[in-house]
Parts: sequence; C-alpha cells; structure tokens
Amino acid sequence: MIREKTNNLVHSKCQSAPLKRVAKMFAGHPFRGRIEHDPEGTISVVQLKNVDPVLGVNEKRLPKVVPTGRRRPTFLEEGDILFVNRGMRFFGALVDKPLEKAVAAPHFFIIKANPALVRPDYLAWFLNGKEAQRYYGQCAAGTALPHITRKTLEALPVPVPPLERQALIAKVYQCALREKILTERVMEQRELLLSEILDAASQEKN
Repeated sequence: MIREKTNNLVHSKCQSAPLKRVAKMFAGHPFRGRIEHDPEGTISVVQLKNVDPVLGVNEKRLPKVVPTGRRRPTFLEEGDILFVNRGMRFFGALVDKPLEKAVAAPHFFIIKANPALVRPDYLAWFLNGKEAQRYYGQCAAGTALPHITRKTLEALPVPVPPLERQALIAKVYQCALREKILTERVMEQRELLLSEILDAASQEKN
C-alpha cells in the first residue's frame, strides 16, 4: 500500500531528468592498500560494512586513519548519499546526521543533491526503488563482479516532482523503513522468546 502511494505521488504529472542534472557526483577517497584502524588516525573512513539501504550509515566503529597522498580529504556532509556501485546489490545510503571528519572509501560514489531541485532523502528513496533497480539490472557491466559506471549512474532518469511532494514521499518512505525495522525486531524477540520456552520445556522433569 505504501509503495503504491509513493509511486502514484512520483509519477503524477512530473518530469524526469538525468541524475547528473539534479546532483553532483564524485568518487570516494583513494587509499593505497587495505584500510586498517590506526589509533593515531585523524580522520574516519566509511566502508561498505558501515552502510545499509535501510539503516543508512552506521557511524559507530568507523576506522581511523592518517591521511596520505596528495589529495586533500573531502569530508562527508549531512545530506550526502553514498552509492554502492559494485557487487550483487546496488543501493544508496543517506548520511542523515553530521559525521566528524569522515571520508568515504573508494568503493562509493558520493552524490550531492542540488537542493533547489531534489531533496536528498527523496533521492535516496528513488535510488533504492524498483525503477532504479531495474535500470541498474539492465545497465550493469561485468559478470563476475557487476558494477555501475559513473557515466551510467549519471544518466539514470530521476522523476522530479515539486519539492513539497518530494518531502511527502520521503516522509512516507521513512515511516515504512521504521515500520520494517520495528517488525524485524518484534520477530526476533518472538523467536527468542519461543526458543527459551521450548528450551525450558525440554529440560523439565516428568
């Protein structure tokens, strides 16, 4: 029901534009070799294991490193979207809170929405929706390790309804995500409770 409502909201008389016209994109920070935590590190690094399409960016336990190389770190900002561009699942994770001196690993494209045209939370929803996923499936390169090129992602058609409607869509989407998270927690608690009851029953003496 929620998905149907959001789709109706998006496609009711709105124009589309390639992603590159409504947002800027750049690659994650380059690193030589494996990223390992350094207690003396001065910046944090967001890696693939720190992002989730539902939970967003988990800022806990980000490894610290000492920046090297000539490129100055481009720190992530609230409203940025980290797009996972390779693997079996392509998705965007919204940075929904300030991160202290954190950069993205090179496995990401960082997308900065033009706030005059699209809201970051709306764009994050669209990047994870069925329409975009269908596009990725049709355009992904490679077989052993599928990936989305920057050119392909920049050409992704994005519906651009009025900002007020985008805000409503994003709000409905956030409610759906919270509902999903709570439902999963309830299911986990039920399974745990049932397991404890059965364990206790199996150990009771006749």
